[in-house]
Amino acid sequence: MTSPERGESMKVDKIILSSLMSFSVWAQNSTTTLTPNSSVLTSPVAAKEEKAVNYTGAIKVTTLGRSIEDESMKSTVGWSFVELGVDAKYFEWLKFSFNMLAAMGEGAAQNYLTGDGAGANAIMIDSVGVEVNPIKQVSLKAGIIGYKINPLLTTMSAGTSLGAEQSLNLANSAETLKLSFIGNEAIPSTGVTKGMVEEEKNPFFISGSVQAEAKLNPIKTTFKAAATQFKFGNLPMSASQGALTGGNSIKSVSGVGDKMQYVIGFAGIESAGVIETEWTSKLTSTLKAAVIQNDRAFEDSNKGTLGNFNLKYKSGNATYTPSVTVFEVQADTTPAPFSILINRYNNRKGQKVSFSVDLEKQKLGFFGSYTKSEEIVASPFMSDREIYNLGVEVNYDLF
Repeated sequence: MTSPERGESMKVDKIILSSLMSFSVWAQNSTTTLTPNSSVLTSPVAAKEEKAVNYTGAIKVTTLGRSIEDESMKSTVGWSFVELGVDAKYFEWLKFSFNMLAAMGEGAAQNYLTGDGAGANAIMIDSVGVEVNPIKQVSLKAGIIGYKINPLLTTMSAGTSLGAEQSLNLANSAETLKLSFIGNEAIPSTGVTKGMVEEEKNPFFISGSVQAEAKLNPIKTTFKAAATQFKFGNLPMSASQGALTGGNSIKSVSGVGDKMQYVIGFAGIESAGVIETEWTSKLTSTLKAAVIQNDRAFEDSNKGTLGNFNLKYKSGNATYTPSVTVFEVQADTTPAPFSILINRYNNRKGQKVSFSVDLEKQKLGFFGSYTKSEEIVASPFMSDREIYNLGVEVNYDLF
């Protein structure tokens, strides 16, 4: 039996507990509104400490199969590329960048990669550089950095070498009109050089570009145009030894073996244009074209054109990108050994079709391409070529 005093006590406890629970529920579901004269006492919150250095890093892993086939070469190689990049930003005007590339290949390469015909395995520094922005409109870069002829589209592969870049960027307040002046200087390299055209002088590449951009908001279209004046000088003899198999003409070189060297120069103008249109929030098209002329080569082998059209369609998490490229580039527009094999257009005309699927959340991409190129002028050192690529790419943020 429960005593009356204990029963009364339990009753009071239940009432108090019920009241506390009701107050708790009310407090969680109510919003407190303060009048302008009201004040709330809170503990002081420590100001967030700004870091002197901000780091960003990413790693990209690409695995692909590549087949290159013509009358003189049959190559089927499996490749894995690991690209690691780290940027360190000091204050708002100084940035240090480091990029490393590891390439691993296996397969039958018909001796164009290594002496035994296998895929090459190498770890190399892709770029190491410093970028200084003394003011918003000015950028200065130096180190082992990338360089190319035209900043929008070029017929010669972009390269990495010891060099510098300067840019002056001007824009209106709405940033619908932009004008840029870009300068590049580099010491192009195809490996260990065995000699120079001129004694005790390094090979060099210099270029100056003017680029303009205009955005038309009502039709969501961006127009870009750039003109570049470029020049190569003092190219090493080791570069000219790959000239003929790379696509340069027979009349561009003299001598044989270690004594072979260029008898023409490489200096001229490459112009390019881009039209980007956002048709809907899901569909965007891009049209690019480039024209190049080397004023230091013979007139029947010094011109080239390159065009590309692609569509990007976004559906949910996936972006689909079909692309078509057409090209007709005469033999002596640029020194052929400075372009990588799969993008070597010298003395070739043809088409390239590609398709890619990118998954945004997974940071995963699938891609494939087919290139068919034919000789413009028959040469005993080259032939019509077909190239197949099929691969997958994964991107990770390190920090």
